Amino acid sequence: MLELGTSFRKSRASLNLSIDRIAAETRINPRFLEAIENERFDLLPGGIFNRGFIRAYAVRLGLDPEEAVQGYEKLFRGGDAEPLQQETERGRGKTTKIPVYYVALAGLVMLVVVFYFLTRHKEPPLMATNPPVAKTPAIAPSEASPVEIPAPEPTAAAGLVSVPSPEAPPAKPAPVAALPNSSVVIELEVRDESWFKLSSDGSDVVNSEVLSAGTTRHYTAVSSMNLSIGNAAGIALRVNGQPVSSLGRAGQVRNITITPTTSAASLEVR
Repeated sequence: MLELGTSFRKSRASLNLSIDRIAAETRINPRFLEAIENERFDLLPGGIFNRGFIRAYAVRLGLDPEEAVQGYEKLFRGGDAEPLQQETERGRGKTTKIPVYYVALAGLVMLVVVFYFLTRHKEPPLMATNPPVAKTPAIAPSEASPVEIPAPEPTAAAGLVSVPSPEAPPAKPAPVAALPNSSVVIELEVRDESWFKLSSDGSDVVNSEVLSAGTTRHYTAVSSMNLSIGNAAGIALRVNGQPVSSLGRAGQVRNITITPTTSAASLEVR
């Protein structure tokens, strides 16, 4: 696909959509959408996140997501020649100024790293699961109270007498375990690096974070959770103890809402 950014801009204009509206629907930062339309891929986070953002934007505009990603890769590979030429010129003794956007990109990466280390120590405390239920001590047969058998009463309709069975005393109802304070519990394990965002009961818990492989998290909520995942295949998710077999493809962006009635099967993507 040639003129990738132009095709995105024209499609958005034909649908009469604003950047802010698409950003709200796809959970992609507006400046990333503008960078795609202007083919300023150096302003994007990089790697699988660039492909995920382009694919999600293309789907929202009704474009072919795979064709859009292929067009991006052609432009991205084509832009590699210029830095190589600049490096050769520097080797010959020429002085080249560092572009401002490289400095901005380096600063953005440093902010993401600092934010990650600050937020990982502020992870919300894990809420306890179901408290242990106290066991009722068994009563030895010799200590059991004698069972009183009521006197038989005549049945008015047929004149028969019904006698309750003396075989065993009525069973005592089992104690009911106290329910946990929360109604939504999720657990996630990161298998491949992924961008992640989470709000719980209307409040932001994780505003924006890049999770590395091997990271595990546990979150709880009373009524609802909203998740945004930048690499669906990179995260294994359990909802109220039930595993979700597949959240989607590598690089796929998922926006998920979970309530107490949400089942793991309803979140699966085959």
